[in-house]
Amino acid sequence: MKKSDFEYILGLLRKYAGWELSEDKYFVLDRKIYNFVREKNYSTVEDLIAELRMGQKTLLWQVIEALTLSDTCFFRDYKVFSGFENRILPHLREANRSARKLRVWSLGCSSGQETYSIAISIKNRLFAVSDWDIKIIGTDISTTSISKAQKGLYTSFEIQMGMNARTMIDNFHQDGDMWQVNRNIMEMVEFRRYNMLDDITFSDAFDIIFCRNVLRFFAPEIQSDMIRSIYKNQVPGGFLYLGMGENVVDLDKYYDPIRGMKCLYQAKLSVIKTETTPKTAQQAGESVPREAPAMPKFVRPDNLKPLASGTLRKIDPGTYRRN
Repeated sequence: MKKSDFEYILGLLRKYAGWELSEDKYFVLDRKIYNFVREKNYSTVEDLIAELRMGQKTLLWQVIEALTLSDTCFFRDYKVFSGFENRILPHLREANRSARKLRVWSLGCSSGQETYSIAISIKNRLFAVSDWDIKIIGTDISTTSISKAQKGLYTSFEIQMGMNARTMIDNFHQDGDMWQVNRNIMEMVEFRRYNMLDDITFSDAFDIIFCRNVLRFFAPEIQSDMIRSIYKNQVPGGFLYLGMGENVVDLDKYYDPIRGMKCLYQAKLSVIKTETTPKTAQQAGESVPREAPAMPKFVRPDNLKPLASGTLRKIDPGTYRRN
């Protein structure tokens, strides 16, 4: 792929997906572009670029999906899921024991392995999940990935990436030469296509948000908007997982790191934005500073702030009420 074509592709990805990819991604994108050219029967990359320059939106989104940088597997980063199962879920089981309700958002879920891993972990730790109101939402920009995730059907190679035999047998069953996620796990999850440049509204705020190795692909100014949007969709004191070594602009405005648990952050109980001209939170269209009551007097993991006993339902921008 010529440099001019590569730069044109980078410009499309920046404009329509928000990705700020550097030149070191040349060989990855070059391979994906050539695969796309062969699959769609174009004679050359130049022919594809020429058609893209004509403003073919359907083709544009096909190319963006083909260039999605997805690298996923079940229970990716064992230490992350070990801490999730052994510290965070027991903490939330106690914090939400009255409401018996849990909401989780998996951003950039790709073909669903992370989202199903979250569901399996919750099933393992919330022993009577049938007595809980649990919803896990996975979102991704790729319709192809979302379609695969919704089917919950994986090859032997895919399910062996990150899972031992016991976990496989307990949560999957064979369907020909493929492995199908069991119904009790699939019923816990929902998948939606979502471009992070677009606004999104949920009926519930989230106790836990996984957004691992996603924000690092975006320009700094877009990262700032996205971390603010993520925070506004989260329960005060809720938890956010980012990728290893991921540096996100303005993260410290909304989240505090959890000592001893890499990639894990806790939403601040309130965030006050300083304006040049003072405005009320409602006038500014910002979140009203939020506070959560103290947790009941049970033993909490070290360095975890108290959470509200139950999640909060979002009823309009910046306003929350307890269910």
